[in-house]
Amino acid sequence: MQRAPRADAPTRRRTPQQARSRRTREQILKAAVACFEKRGYEETTTAEIARRARIAVGTFYLYFTDKRAILLELLDGTINEIANYVVQNLQSDTWRHADARASVRQLIDALFHTRTINPGLQRILWERYFKDPRFRAAVQVIEHRIRAAMLELFAGLDAEGRLRVTDLGAAAFVVYTAIEWTASRLVLGEGGTEIEPAVEAASDMVSRFLFRD
Repeated sequence: MQRAPRADAPTRRRTPQQARSRRTREQILKAAVACFEKRGYEETTTAEIARRARIAVGTFYLYFTDKRAILLELLDGTINEIANYVVQNLQSDTWRHADARASVRQLIDALFHTRTINPGLQRILWERYFKDPRFRAAVQVIEHRIRAAMLELFAGLDAEGRLRVTDLGAAAFVVYTAIEWTASRLVLGEGGTEIEPAVEAASDMVSRFLFRD
């Protein structure tokens, strides 16, 4: 006859398999980031990632097909974070009763700040831009979402008679591309100048381009 467990006997709780899987997946992602930033994407191997995550290589392949799959997943999160941060600074309510130049400065500050979000991953993204269409598509996801929000904002400002530009689509493209490239050069590469003066100059340039005197 099987003895019933005592009411006061300690019970050993088993960790759910799903929770362990999530932890292992997170270990792999963190290890991959560390390896990518230390050695670069090209030089990093799946064996190195597994070793840093303290798992067997076979376990690695239960979660990811290769290092490219890891990088794409990491970039997906980074892309959403970047787009969300900038789009919140393009809401028409925050511009309607604010000084135009102050609003432009806040937007450009936001665009510059996005280059500090996982900069190591962003450098890899730009390195892979012309080599892999999936990475190029990742860049375009950010651009399209931000330009769409910018175009919607410009349409509202134009309806209020505040803009001097007439081609709003072209204006959104020029503003986004000019500031994004400037920010990338300064934050991710060797820009050759200090960030603060560049932000100030960019704010003045965009304000003069967009708004009536």
